[in-house]
Amino acid sequence: MILKRPELYHGQSQKRPFFEGWYHKMSSKNGETFVAIPGIYRSGINNNQTAFLMFYQGSSGKVDYIPYKVEDFQCDANSYQLKLGKNYFSLERVLLDFEHEHLNVKGEIITNNLNPWPVSLIERGCMGWYGYIPTMECFHGILSMNHTLNGHLDINKDRISFDHGKGYIEKDWGKNFPKDWVWAQSNSFNESELSISASLATIPWKSYEFSGFIIGIHHKEKLYKFTTYNFSKILKIKFEDNALFWVIKKGHLQLEITIRAGSTSGLLHAPDKTDMVPKVREFLDGEISFILKKNQEIILKQYSDQCAVEIIGKTNRLIDNAIEG
Repeated sequence: MILKRPELYHGQSQKRPFFEGWYHKMSSKNGETFVAIPGIYRSGINNNQTAFLMFYQGSSGKVDYIPYKVEDFQCDANSYQLKLGKNYFSLERVLLDFEHEHLNVKGEIITNNLNPWPVSLIERGCMGWYGYIPTMECFHGILSMNHTLNGHLDINKDRISFDHGKGYIEKDWGKNFPKDWVWAQSNSFNESELSISASLATIPWKSYEFSGFIIGIHHKEKLYKFTTYNFSKILKIKFEDNALFWVIKKGHLQLEITIRAGSTSGLLHAPDKTDMVPKVREFLDGEISFILKKNQEIILKQYSDQCAVEIIGKTNRLIDNAIEG
């Protein structure tokens, strides 16, 4: 448990309830974005268990959820190499080969120049020391902030080229999703070597709860980290007009960030008490803008309208907990 890297499969013990899913976001050079999520689910209420694949087409908001037998889910214990039916997933490539209702998808996408959130004994990836606490209901890993893509997918009669495209990979595993969260991710900026991932979630902790946050900005070869566990301080936070405005300070660094939902969304499945159910609305055309300052001098000022955004649960509770924290 202590040495296990975030990308590896954590479900060999067969504990219940349990879920695990890997989120592969893939954007073509012209901005078409697709998400593929392989995973596994085991209910803690009944004997139901299932493997699954979600495929999200950003331009239309169409999400296909394809259940698989648990026997069709085969994941290597020592590396992220996952076979799900005829599909294959790893950090290095994604091979899709499935049919579902009126959808037929086949093709291979290769990844290059991965940029994972660093993992060490002191800091277990993006969750820091929280990643060592076994009672956490949900664990999170950022497996690559930004990387390049090559290859293609044949979707029905259309061939989508991902040559010179961009990708992002993260994952979640544990007992359940948080009850409230705001999450945003984009690597579609006018600078090619730039990516941001930001999340704020309600975290149960013993007899109370708090709002924990993880923000990473990867620019060229540097990762700027603003997190609860590294004592970054929220100076201002509010949610109004369907947008989150946030100011965070860490040492000589200060980040101002605005996250806004888009116009086209898809409904992703998420773990519930007895099954995976559709309940997470995600936009792939959301907006994000941020200003990063060092000693009050602007070092990055960026905007993107190709941002993955989720705003789930009670934002007032999320904001109140963040202010109290």
